[in-house]
Amino acid sequence: MQNYLKKHYPLLLSFCTPVIILLGYFIYRGFYPFGSSSVLTVDLGQQYIDFFAYFRQTLLQQPSAFFYSFSKALGGQMLGEYAYYLLSPFNLIFLLFPGKYLTAGCLVVLLLKYGLAGYTFGRLLQHKLKLRGLFIPTLATSYALMGWMIANQLNMLWLDAPIFLPLIVCGLYDLLQKKQSLGYVLTLSLMMIINYYMAYMICLFLGLFFIWYETNYRDLKQLRRDIWLFLSRSLLAVGCASLILLPTLYSLSTSKGQYTENSIHFKFEYAPLEMIAKFMIGAFNFEQMPKGLPNLFLGSLALFGFCLYFLSKKIAGKAKIAAFLVSAAFVLSLCFEPLDLLWHGMQFPVWYPYRFSFVISFWMIFLAAIALKKNHFALKNWQTLCCLGLVGLGLGYIYFDIKKFDFASTLLLLITALFNVLILLLLTLPKSKVHKRLNPLAIYLVVCAELLANTAYSLNNISYLTQKEFEVPTKALANDAQILNDLDSSFYRTAQLYARTKNDGIAHDLNAGSYFSSALEKSIPDFYGQLGQPDGDNYVGYYNGTLISDALLGMKYLLYAKDEAELKTPTDEKLNVTSYRPDLIEYNKQVVGKTTSIYRDPYALSLGYAANKQLKKLPVLYDRPLTYQTNWLNAATGSSSKTKYFYAANFNEVVFQNTKKQTSLTGSFFKKTDLKDPAQIIFKFTPDTDDPYYLTLGPSLDQDNVTWYLGTQEYPAYKTFRHTVVLNPTTGNKGEEIILTAKFKKANLWLQNFVLYRLDKELALQKIEQLKQNELKILDHSANRIYGTIELTSKDQFMATTIPYDKGWHAKVDGQTVKIFKIQDTFLGLDLTPGTHTIELTYVPPYFYLGCLISLGSFLVLGLLYYKKR
Repeated sequence: MQNYLKKHYPLLLSFCTPVIILLGYFIYRGFYPFGSSSVLTVDLGQQYIDFFAYFRQTLLQQPSAFFYSFSKALGGQMLGEYAYYLLSPFNLIFLLFPGKYLTAGCLVVLLLKYGLAGYTFGRLLQHKLKLRGLFIPTLATSYALMGWMIANQLNMLWLDAPIFLPLIVCGLYDLLQKKQSLGYVLTLSLMMIINYYMAYMICLFLGLFFIWYETNYRDLKQLRRDIWLFLSRSLLAVGCASLILLPTLYSLSTSKGQYTENSIHFKFEYAPLEMIAKFMIGAFNFEQMPKGLPNLFLGSLALFGFCLYFLSKKIAGKAKIAAFLVSAAFVLSLCFEPLDLLWHGMQFPVWYPYRFSFVISFWMIFLAAIALKKNHFALKNWQTLCCLGLVGLGLGYIYFDIKKFDFASTLLLLITALFNVLILLLLTLPKSKVHKRLNPLAIYLVVCAELLANTAYSLNNISYLTQKEFEVPTKALANDAQILNDLDSSFYRTAQLYARTKNDGIAHDLNAGSYFSSALEKSIPDFYGQLGQPDGDNYVGYYNGTLISDALLGMKYLLYAKDEAELKTPTDEKLNVTSYRPDLIEYNKQVVGKTTSIYRDPYALSLGYAANKQLKKLPVLYDRPLTYQTNWLNAATGSSSKTKYFYAANFNEVVFQNTKKQTSLTGSFFKKTDLKDPAQIIFKFTPDTDDPYYLTLGPSLDQDNVTWYLGTQEYPAYKTFRHTVVLNPTTGNKGEEIILTAKFKKANLWLQNFVLYRLDKELALQKIEQLKQNELKILDHSANRIYGTIELTSKDQFMATTIPYDKGWHAKVDGQTVKIFKIQDTFLGLDLTPGTHTIELTYVPPYFYLGCLISLGSFLVLGLLYYKKR
């Protein structure tokens, strides 16, 4: 054991040092299981943690959901989601952490990823750059705890890239020096499979790295050989990963690919000198997440080593020139819009800008390692003065313009300067026997202290969910999901009136109609925008249903959180209410729990139904959701286009406070009379019937502009939306006065699409019952297969579904393959003849089999190359 430790301690320390530093910080912050907090924040708490729960569920209970899931909004392919979120081998660790313990699993995975990033970089330093001793874990820890890693701790799915990048570069060295293809092809293809997005950035970096590397070529013959090896083996890696890449490419064409920037502005996004501030300690906070500067912190040793690369006389001039040109390209990429777009796949990132900066940090630390090794980790006096001058200029620039940087402070500047001076002193001290023995240890300890300081000052600026905030709604949702699973084995959708996140559905195997993902198909938010539900480029929420939309989309069950008046005993286990739906009284209360109730919608349709062919011609209609729902129901039933279900209702009284009175409400602009005082408009109405009443709100009436109150309580509704949404202020309150209040948040308010409607419940339910007479009777179902029977009574009918259209769906009618087509610009439809038919729908990801064949062929070629080399 002693011999083993003596030989391998640099790599063991490269792994353990980042783990110990981060573990110490996690314990200090009280992250679960060391306290009441958790590692969940921003997207890790609102998105990724639910994908990890879905991953567990798929592997342990429902393998068919690997390809397709109806928990993804109304349904959607999942292979693209796996390719972006879930193919990291580290995710297997989550199998050991069920339910509320998933947060502890996140902490374990984070520690492992930090440790392995240090370990793989340490291997690169040891095996390719031939570093020895404590200098390996010192630089490896600088890499593992660089600013990008700390800032993107919450983006766990990206942290595999810094682990694999050193391995890929090791493989590239073996490829170009020893003609060994296996390591390079396997590590690069694995990175493409694990996360194609970060792999794309690594591929761009490899092209620049290869240009620098080839400054050492001996002759043109070797250069041509190296170019051939690099290009051919890189393409072979793409081939090996094709089983994932090809289906993912199709997925991107229906989701993120439709948001690609068409116009490019040749401009600098900010003054390039500003990025200097990101080399100081603690240069990260919440404001840096949506629109900040690139995360470039490396620590003093790596920064001075990078400068030394260009100051050292022991490094060839042509290598310096190539390194300078590559570095200049990186600097431009960090501030020049066209290059920034290129690194992000021609799409501006939504939050977390300059996501590729980890490759730049790798580049700088890599060059620093080369320079420090060649100079024996020592600076000459003139080199020290140069570094000191650069530091002084940089810190001086930040100090005199400190108000520009929301993360900077005089204290942080002093701490940064202190570590800079300490490292410069240790690199410049006279060499003696004692110095040679103690200096590596001193540098190691100072670097660790500096990295710990940056970690603490950066992450202290971020707030995290408590363990209770995660555990309470997770427990309630898991309990309701289990009740429904025991109660009903048929296919159904479930609407949520309380939620933890928009991804509760995939986390708990509920077809909940809501979803949040970067790979959400564009047609789904487009449809939600017409229906009157909150939507965005990467999310939808089914929170504002009506009796008609619930029925047509098959929302058979609704999950409701009890209010304080309904709770038998007071509790502090509050659930986040997403919607107020008094029209629940029209449904059957199925189950009553401790804090929640489950309602059953007796009018909910199946996934498919016999619809009139008028539905094929239903036009797209934004910002008139109740008109769209009317048109849908009329077209499906073959009713006259003049048939109405929603009737405009008037307010009995409107009170204007600190704003001028206007006779017309809808579409009117209101301004505060006195800008210093609060303003509000009070709307009063008394329902004439017990029918449900619905209120439409245009996007100008979101949380940024107004706060809504129902009576004296703030209206419980989803706060953000970009198209007109529908609220349900009252049902069954005939003769009772209802009071709505709009409190201004700004100096003016636009009542965009502000209309109150009454639903003719009897007529609407009559039409819905007509559709239920000929709905698809599902006999068997799984995540990627629907089997059942349906009867059509007229040649003017076809089979409509609420399954989102996707080329991966294949249909058989009475055993014969038939074509599918798109209806409503969203869903899947089938042409059928009158009579009773057996329907089988199966889903296979487009290009999956082709991708498998290409991958198989590529692995065979790789095997032949390996056999030939042996």
